[in-house]
Amino acid sequence: MRVYGLLIGAAVMTAAMAANAQDAAPPAPIELPAVSWSGFYGGFNFGGEWNRLPGSITIGPTPAGPGSPAQAPSSFGLSNRTSTGFTGGGQFGYNWQWDNWIVGAEVDMNGHSATRSTTLSGAGLPFLFVPGDSFRAHSAWDASIRGRLGYGWERLMVYATAGVAFADMSLTTNFIPVGLFPPSTATGSSTLVGPTIGAGAEYWLGSNISLAAEYRYTDYGSDHYNLGTLSTFGPLPGGGFATAPVTGSVGLRTNAVLAKINVHFGGPSPAPPEVAPAAAPPPQRKVFLVFFDWDRSTITPEGLAIIQQAAEAFKAGAPVKIMVTGYTDRSGSPGYNQRLSERRASNVAVALERLGVPRDQMALTGRGENDNRVPTADGVREPQNRRVEIVFP
Repeated sequence: MRVYGLLIGAAVMTAAMAANAQDAAPPAPIELPAVSWSGFYGGFNFGGEWNRLPGSITIGPTPAGPGSPAQAPSSFGLSNRTSTGFTGGGQFGYNWQWDNWIVGAEVDMNGHSATRSTTLSGAGLPFLFVPGDSFRAHSAWDASIRGRLGYGWERLMVYATAGVAFADMSLTTNFIPVGLFPPSTATGSSTLVGPTIGAGAEYWLGSNISLAAEYRYTDYGSDHYNLGTLSTFGPLPGGGFATAPVTGSVGLRTNAVLAKINVHFGGPSPAPPEVAPAAAPPPQRKVFLVFFDWDRSTITPEGLAIIQQAAEAFKAGAPVKIMVTGYTDRSGSPGYNQRLSERRASNVAVALERLGVPRDQMALTGRGENDNRVPTADGVREPQNRRVEIVFP
């Protein structure tokens, strides 16, 4: 959470410069507002998928009957086992962010149509197949529960994801009646379960909206189904009908490419910390303090007002070499904090240069989590330590 008016008073170390700043309108922000990936989110997705459905049915064996010998089982496989189509649905999840690392959990559910069918053909007692005899494998939905591990650069995050996925599957046989051959339709269904893995990239558009592109591979496994029995097309010599069991199996493997739209609701925000009284600056120096949000190098509107004051002070006096030094609080690793302090100092220098301060009149340094303005223990997020000091000698 940004610390606004309470920190502005601590930022201005010279009362005379504050009077000059009242007449100048703050310049436009240098960077886009910072974002936080932490918190709940939800949204919609759509895309395409390539499905593989390995499956078959087996009819028989047929026991010997009056005037008919026993028949060995016959198997029929799905023709052209690849199915392509569109998919779409929704997702929701939660992210936790530490420095640049983002860990999250996501649940989604999509509708799709993964379908393959085969027409049965062949003749010979005791069975006769006619046009229309077929079997069909079909899946209408899928869902997943996954973890996500990402790395973010301000508004862009790349991530890997893995978990467990579910999909419905049905296997249906259809036999057309011929003569005394009774019609027969039987369906077996189940929920397939298997692993899913993928990767993606997500970009924060603005406000609380983000767009993501994701690829996933899922192997849902396979299942076996008992589809009932099939009778002969007419009475056998000597009377009676022959029957045979019908069984089948089918699996599902999917490659999917998805576009996602997410709305973020934000994570828990810490309570505003109490601001310690500003320390009096050395009388021989002018010091301007620019404060930053936690883990950000973005200049806030309040910070830009302070930079405007420093630029006016430079232009009002004799040319001097000013020092621009970045600092961080003690949350995060020392190496990461050193780089963050250097980015903060660089952003302030860019803003000063745009306001008329020559770059060769600035000395830039980053001190990381050293020289805390408010001494704290390691890991503490102290707002007054997240700063850039602009010092006039």
